[in-house]
Amino acid sequence: MNTGSFSQCHAKELFEAIASGSEAAFEELFHRYKTTVYGSAYKWTKSAHVAEEIAQEVFIRLWTSRAALKEVEDPLAYIYRIISNRVKDYLQSDLNRETILRKVREELPAFSNITEDTIAVNTTNRLITEAMDKLSGQKRNIYFMNRQEGKSVKEIADELHISPNTVKTHLYEALHMVRNYLKNAEGLLFLILSLLPFLKK
Repeated sequence: MNTGSFSQCHAKELFEAIASGSEAAFEELFHRYKTTVYGSAYKWTKSAHVAEEIAQEVFIRLWTSRAALKEVEDPLAYIYRIISNRVKDYLQSDLNRETILRKVREELPAFSNITEDTIAVNTTNRLITEAMDKLSGQKRNIYFMNRQEGKSVKEIADELHISPNTVKTHLYEALHMVRNYLKNAEGLLFLILSLLPFLKK
């Protein structure tokens, strides 16, 4: 898609165009700030994988909440606020994970050498399957194609004959629902599993 008509626009003008549904303006925003968003996320997380995921979530959030962009006076501050919130969520979940695993080691000496690899694979798969079953048909298909089959957003869009942004929206919502399901799973084992980084690209 040609983004040339937006290449000279200020960020606020891009936000206004995106708020009106312009995918071209969104592409221009993405190409203009993707390195900045990734760099900011990496600065705080020190993880390329996490920074990439946060960057993806930031742009998906911008698109899915585009109606609100029209009222934003300072686009860069708005973007940095989203990054900050995502980084805080990551750091908090990482801290919680380490705290819980430490308590498990203290309370269950027999499992003092517990690692991600020692968690039963079949239990993990069952939890993911249960979470996927709660997704709507389209979200479940897109989640499966991306996470299980390893297909890219573009490949999924081409195969399902929908736009890449539609795929991103469904994928973001599916990930959010799956993670919430895992976080709310009952039992200590479920809680540990919910904090393990098994949702990888």
